[in-house]
Amino acid sequence: MSEVVRFHSVSFIRNDKTILQNVNFSLTQGESLAIVGRNGAGKTTLINLLFGYLWPTSGNVSTFGETYGDTPMVPLQNKMGIVQPGHQETLLQRLTAFEMVLTGVIGTLGLYKEPTPEQTKTASLLLESIGLENKAHQLYQTLSSGEKMKVLLLRAFGEGKELLILDEPTAALDVTARVDFGRSLYSLKQNNPKLTRILITHRIEEIPEDFHKILLLKEGQVLAFGEKQSVFTDTNLSKLYDLNLSVSEKKGQYQITVLS
Repeated sequence: MSEVVRFHSVSFIRNDKTILQNVNFSLTQGESLAIVGRNGAGKTTLINLLFGYLWPTSGNVSTFGETYGDTPMVPLQNKMGIVQPGHQETLLQRLTAFEMVLTGVIGTLGLYKEPTPEQTKTASLLLESIGLENKAHQLYQTLSSGEKMKVLLLRAFGEGKELLILDEPTAALDVTARVDFGRSLYSLKQNNPKLTRILITHRIEEIPEDFHKILLLKEGQVLAFGEKQSVFTDTNLSKLYDLNLSVSEKKGQYQITVLS
């Protein structure tokens, strides 16, 4: 499979403070990675580097086989979709659910021109794919928290996206809505097996079962990277959270217990 993302010896320094230091990891097409770290670990900076919003102080970032600085950024960015709940809600909450998804298909922040019949059909099919067709003409701001998140997921996926980044999408959801969102994310992946996904979170219990790769980020450095079962150990997670922890697994879901 082709390589979709590579960070090679990436460091980022701002105002004499090291935010990321010597970060190395890569993903191939179709893989799903969860990046886990406490608040302030550098997760948001990493994503901004991935999108080309920031530039590494040292090292190289590559996506889809192209190294940043050697190729135009816009074509690469057009292959990426991101779910950032707070930021996107502020910009787009006056639209209907259908219009929200349609902006993702068109690739704009608003509806500034008449969509083509093909774009309209694509947006409708996306809503239908996760059972939201009956919410199509409801204002986004009146949807439940779980429904909003599913709309943002569809908007990020849009059309022609090969890399999907989810920035703490379930942080504000209750357990039922979190499970429902996970099912929608799974369904989207099943229908698009080549889609590569990156999930940002600080809670391991929020990681869906079908995310098999994990990167633990602590104070800007990679603490561990690899397959879920080899990364989620008592030792690694105790170091990550600076607590004495025990890790348990059931049906692909992991939980941590604080030991006395």
